Amino acid sequence: MLTYKPRKMSEKDATIIIERRHPYGLFFLKEGNVYVGIDNRDGDAWTEKFPTKRKCLKWLTDAAYEI
Repeated sequence: MLTYKPRKMSEKDATIIIERRHPYGLFFLKEGNVYVGIDNRDGDAWTEKFPTKRKCLKWLTDAAYEI
């Protein structure tokens, strides 16, 4: 199983990942006052918004973390 480390992305790159579902991995960006996490490990580009970077990274890296 591959292990991905969250990578910071620009809004432009995040849009490409969400539209194309590629590359695979974990990504985040700051959009205004919120952080957006993108979980694209399986090509589905799941996204969630968070009030803090810490919560965003926790969601991306901790399979047991619930929103």
